[in-house]
Amino acid sequence: MEIFIYGCGAFALGLGSVLNSNGHKVKLYCRDKVRCKELSLTHIENKYFSNFKLDDELEFTSNLDEIKNYSIIVIAVPSSSIKNVVNKFNSYLIDKKVLIINATKGLEPSTNSRILDYLRKNLSKNIDYKLASILGPGFAKNILKHDLTCVNSVSKDLEVAKFVQELFSNHYFRVYALTDEVGAEFSSSIKNAIAIASGILYGLGYKENSRSALITRGLSELVRFGTTFGANKETFFGLTGVGDLILTASSKESRNFSFGEIIGKADSSEEAIKNNTKTVEGLYVVKVIYEIANEHHIDMPIIFALYKILYEYKKPSEVIQEIMLRPLKIETF
Repeated sequence: MEIFIYGCGAFALGLGSVLNSNGHKVKLYCRDKVRCKELSLTHIENKYFSNFKLDDELEFTSNLDEIKNYSIIVIAVPSSSIKNVVNKFNSYLIDKKVLIINATKGLEPSTNSRILDYLRKNLSKNIDYKLASILGPGFAKNILKHDLTCVNSVSKDLEVAKFVQELFSNHYFRVYALTDEVGAEFSSSIKNAIAIASGILYGLGYKENSRSALITRGLSELVRFGTTFGANKETFFGLTGVGDLILTASSKESRNFSFGEIIGKADSSEEAIKNNTKTVEGLYVVKVIYEIANEHHIDMPIIFALYKILYEYKKPSEVIQEIMLRPLKIETF
């Protein structure tokens, strides 16, 4: 099959490699014409990975008009770019029948919507589309190196989820079908916030006991939040839930974890936020989830603590003591 990937970042390249491994013809859209030309000529990636050799079969274009030739399109961009992507689709895909596969984690920042929900509400009614997401625990570099990886194909339409499952699955990239869009998308967003908290603990010098407790109690907050909005509790104990949470909150490969580590080492968030130049999805997610949780009276002590650190500039070491000395309670999920 011929597949167009809107995006040329690390995860877009990883998914492109998976699809190429499966015999599909893949073309990636790269806005940067200079980078696009370099990738086309050399197939050497230097922006995200040092001198990494990509599959020779991958094709690259900076001409978005070519998207009109494809009926399967993968979106792999930061959540802040989703609105622009939809606007482009509404210009280029009118009267087309397409399967759109989202690979973006997070929430659409202008509306605070889940990505699939935003796509449904804003894609033109003149586009005949089906939607799915490919989500779960997977760092792009490891996927490119064919490290064994398991993720979810997510769509409320089970047949669509199964089609995407077949499209991506191979001997190193295993895909499970899932129909709980709400649970999968909220998990994939909130875990970035928990990863910042984990990095803060690491930066402050706390060890495995601390991060294990954080991840476990962070999972309980994912469950509490998601089920409030109709998610299935079981989803949070799967790949897009605990799987993605463990990966993102346990590794320096995670931008969110690394961002948190900087804050922890300084015992302050001000300079880290001021000097940050990378996409840290969890920074925005903390604010959104904090506001929604307040509105709906959802108990999320870790998110509330992160809000104090990131938006009220409270000292992390002091906030951690506050959260540890809260009234004792029975453990629940």
